[in-house]
Amino acid sequence: MGRRRATVDQVLAELRRRDFLHADVRVVCQRLSRDRGRPLHLIPLPLRTSISGAWLGMPDADYIVYQSVGSSPLHQIHVIWHEIGHMLLPGHARTCDVDPATRDVLMKVLNALVPNLSPAVLKRILGRGGFTDGQEVEAEVFAGAAVRALGELAPTSGHRNLTEAEAQIVDALARELRV
Repeated sequence: MGRRRATVDQVLAELRRRDFLHADVRVVCQRLSRDRGRPLHLIPLPLRTSISGAWLGMPDADYIVYQSVGSSPLHQIHVIWHEIGHMLLPGHARTCDVDPATRDVLMKVLNALVPNLSPAVLKRILGRGGFTDGQEVEAEVFAGAAVRALGELAPTSGHRNLTEAEAQIVDALARELRV
């Protein structure tokens, strides 16, 4: 895990150096889009599936789909940063393999966003190899570190808009993710 944490820290340091860390994740996405030379679209959807987000790397654009219903704004930000982690961390350059219900939802979204792609191409994109457990852990560590770096999570006494119980849970999770 130490190697993964070092990689996460290096990517975050580079984002910080280039002034890509910003409290508004939409600004971060605009900066990444400009830097990568391709649009990066954030798409909130009522995902009635087992996932809370997905990064879809298409030939000419990136899409981050995230849960819009029953998810707090802080969780949505964390999910978006998790997917950005998959985009930026070395060895993560693939889309995730998803369950059939999620695949159907994402197929409809992609078909609406990129109507000129054939269903066969869409299925191939959604069916590419999934992320390993290690990559998922690394993306989680990245998201947690990014959110903490932006001050979204401060020590318990400084948590904004959280109950004491929620703040304790956040602190416990933060301690577990620090390796």
